[in-house]
Amino acid sequence: MKTNALDITLKEFIAIAAIPRPSHHEERIGAYLVEWAKKRGLAVEQDVIGDVIIDKPAASGHENAPRVIIQAHMDMVCVAAEGVAFDPLNDPIKVVNDGKTLWAQGTSLGADDGIGVALALYLLEDDTLVHGPLRVILTVNEEDGMSSIAMPEKYLDGAYLINLDWEWLGSLCNSAAGGDFLSFTRKAEWTDANAKDCALKIVLKGLQGGHSGVSINMGRANALVCIATALSRLIEAGVPVGIADFCGGQAKNAIPAQAEATIMIPAEKERQVRELLGTYEKDFVTAFGDIETGYTLTISSEKSSAKVLRQEIGRSLVALLNTLPNNINTMSPFVKTLTESSQNLGFLKIDEKTITLEAMERSCVAYRAEELLRASRLVAEAMGFTCVHEDHVPAWAVNPHSKLVPLACEVYAEVTGDKMVVEPVHGGLECGAFFEKNPHLDMIAIGPSLTDVHSPNEACDIESVRVTAELVIEILERLA
Repeated sequence: MKTNALDITLKEFIAIAAIPRPSHHEERIGAYLVEWAKKRGLAVEQDVIGDVIIDKPAASGHENAPRVIIQAHMDMVCVAAEGVAFDPLNDPIKVVNDGKTLWAQGTSLGADDGIGVALALYLLEDDTLVHGPLRVILTVNEEDGMSSIAMPEKYLDGAYLINLDWEWLGSLCNSAAGGDFLSFTRKAEWTDANAKDCALKIVLKGLQGGHSGVSINMGRANALVCIATALSRLIEAGVPVGIADFCGGQAKNAIPAQAEATIMIPAEKERQVRELLGTYEKDFVTAFGDIETGYTLTISSEKSSAKVLRQEIGRSLVALLNTLPNNINTMSPFVKTLTESSQNLGFLKIDEKTITLEAMERSCVAYRAEELLRASRLVAEAMGFTCVHEDHVPAWAVNPHSKLVPLACEVYAEVTGDKMVVEPVHGGLECGAFFEKNPHLDMIAIGPSLTDVHSPNEACDIESVRVTAELVIEILERLA
């Protein structure tokens, strides 16, 4: 491979990481990419939603080869470790290169999909590469709504598309689930707390969390559901619970790794409550102890709150979290280990006026998606909440006539000596949006090995970046 491919890719990634780019706030990274292309004399434009499209002419003698599109997304899921001060709109990601892996100090790394963007920039920059007409599409807001659904189809005029938003070297994705974003809301109505009541704060943190698609089948605990389960036990034991606050999670497409609730209870019930919560923790360990080894559950006395949610509303919130579909719904009967449908309750907040719970449903089968959406709507209505169906992510079906899939497998075997695994994924990929606009595109998704994406433990294996670059370079040359 080109000896400078890895160095240039890592250099570009470090530059990208310095630019804040949470979903819905890609203006600065978009402007950077446009200026980057102009400095190199490449044709570049932005569409109406901010996607950056860069064209590179074919290498000499390969002008008649089919156009290949390289695609990655520029936004990232910004989450910070407990206790880390981090402003995703203004603070850069502090990348650490220890020689083997890339990781970030106290936050998510953003290699999903910053490393894909960086690799695409390398392919544009290296004029010694052999390829046909090359187009790079760098999209906005993939993580929180899949805005590429609105991309004008003219930009998808090509024969092949290589998506670089994949997280396992040696694995090739040829199909992805669709998904739907849901929001459950109810008016927050408050009442005066009993002045004689005492306040307790229940905090569950240190869970693994992670991507709500690729990690949903790993048996990880959802912190919001766990706190709701604990509160249900108190209510079922006859304890009059007043909810002063309840929050947790950081994104609808990330499994909540932490949650907390502040409750008001009669002072004479405090001992009973602590005993009930102690029993709950023992049961939690039985269910999740081998998986959630880093958790902490604390119950602390707090300053009394002046207001609590009206009892009916507080109980309806707890019931909603206990009843809504969460985690795996069905497994595929055709592909072993593939989650067919699931839902993740990802983010909860309560302000003075509104209770808001956000969730994401995923499915590769339309029937199962309808099943989950209907159940969510009916449960919400029964609990007095409004369910709003927000953005939809299209599915990407398997192409049985793909030429790109066997070619990529052949090249990977030659480069590494290993066999590439071809597999669909339960996560959503932008290939679904592209498939809707150009069903003739022959597409694959590949990428270097990432771990714990959408979490502060996210890491990227450096050697896998080198191999991925070599793989893409050779695929482009053979397609030319």
